[in-house]
Amino acid sequence: MRHTLTFALAGGDVRQACLGELLAADGGKVQTVGLERYNTTLPVCSDYRKLFTEADVIIFPMPVMGTRGRLNAPLANAPYKLTDLLDAIPAGKPVYGGSVPKMVHEMAARRGITVSDYLQREELALLNAIPTAEGAIQIAMEELPVTIHDLPVLIIGAGRIGSALAPRLHGLGAEVTLSARRYEDFARIQSAGYRWLDTRKLAGQLHPFPLIINTVPSAVLTRNVLADCMPDALVIDLASGKGGVAEDALELCRVIHALSLPGKVAPRSAAKAIYATVCHMLEEEGLL
Repeated sequence: MRHTLTFALAGGDVRQACLGELLAADGGKVQTVGLERYNTTLPVCSDYRKLFTEADVIIFPMPVMGTRGRLNAPLANAPYKLTDLLDAIPAGKPVYGGSVPKMVHEMAARRGITVSDYLQREELALLNAIPTAEGAIQIAMEELPVTIHDLPVLIIGAGRIGSALAPRLHGLGAEVTLSARRYEDFARIQSAGYRWLDTRKLAGQLHPFPLIINTVPSAVLTRNVLADCMPDALVIDLASGKGGVAEDALELCRVIHALSLPGKVAPRSAAKAIYATVCHMLEEEGLL
């Protein structure tokens, strides 16, 4: 699909830069702000007010927010306050971003702006689960002193990421168990040939697993649940925010909180999925 739109890309990691390159390769006019330290041929704009005014579409990164109310912009030369950027966007301008917190939606709404969250789209969530799963397996291979083959593995959560992890670990010879909360999920797990546990009843069940991968964004791994895990068990926590391990239980096992894996292990593949999703959204809104 050839683009005739002008895109302003603000902040982000290598995924955002790759997204800009894909848009430009397809005919879009792309300018960036907050990507100064990435080696790219994309034009860098120093005046984001002028950039946002002239752009047809503004694309924020995934996630949109960094620390202290700033734009997530690890490749920027200087920090950008989100409120300053939102103030520079004309009301009604199409704005897209990934993993947009409620606070940002509210700040934008007060300025007459709607930020459409592309991570809420099912097609992106499903595709994003693939590099997340591969990245988790890479971490496990690097951190464990044993092979994945014959390894008992517990995946907590049978959603998109858990469903992407299970067959990939099984293909490497792991003994896969998934935990879930609903009877239909238990049946689905069983029909796929895996063992299952009830996420609400994990206490006393973790000792057999040298590797536990959590995908649930709440503190399911409490001190009580982790009390019987192996002393050298590895927990790879893929959940957003504070993760799934309670703060008072962190000392009971080795925990790696692995956030934003798609951007770290496969940024070009992740950008391709974001690109396709944004194009779908632009089509649905009549902008393409």
